[in-house]
Amino acid sequence: MIIILVIQGEINFRINLKDYTVGKNNLLAIPPNAIKQLVNVSHDCMASAISFTGGFLGKIGMPKNIAELFDYFTTKYSPFWDLNQKDASLIASLIKQLYRRNADLDKYPFGKELLYHNFYIFLYEMRSLSIKYLTVQNTALSRKETLVMNFTALVQQQFKSERNVQQYARQLFITAKYLTETVKEIAGKNAGEIIDDYVVLEARLLLDDTSLSIAQVAETLHFSNQSFFGKFFKRHTGLSPKEYRNMSLY
Repeated sequence: MIIILVIQGEINFRINLKDYTVGKNNLLAIPPNAIKQLVNVSHDCMASAISFTGGFLGKIGMPKNIAELFDYFTTKYSPFWDLNQKDASLIASLIKQLYRRNADLDKYPFGKELLYHNFYIFLYEMRSLSIKYLTVQNTALSRKETLVMNFTALVQQQFKSERNVQQYARQLFITAKYLTETVKEIAGKNAGEIIDDYVVLEARLLLDDTSLSIAQVAETLHFSNQSFFGKFFKRHTGLSPKEYRNMSLY
């Protein structure tokens, strides 16, 4: 995902074969699967931008309401936002904070956590502003985007007990192959990776609760035993559940 805010000057951008002239206080929210081309930049142009991947979201832990947070990246809405000065200054300030947090990642005891929390604030501010600035350019989401959103909603409801891609595909009346390919095309990750991301996020939250034993965490997430849960968690985080819990406590 790419978000660009023009501070001064002008940028000419082509997104999905449509041209946009982006001037002062204008913002572009460009989805990952868009056909994008930078056409021209004025000599006096200054802009702030942030780019992030689905992999980064999986790493920091995707919010429970991720589908709602990112619906403005769908083709239903125009990627062009005409912000007022106050809102443009807010977004510029948040991007600057993220830049500093990323640059100073190793200078503070909780540098990573500070970066992640600042990023969450940025996401929620963007979603809040989208309510004011979104304009509909298509009357409906594309068929593939709708499928991915429906799949994500099912995963949110069922990931603790259901991690089989085929089972989700059956509920959506499609093949597992088509589901995996479509999710990969729209979200940048395949269906299995999306499911695993939700499981890992929930596992981290449960492990942070020291009143629960690791065996209880494994049981809550419907793993057949603690050993299988441990292998799954280490494969996705590089840490055993015990190592993660000890590191969090430290």
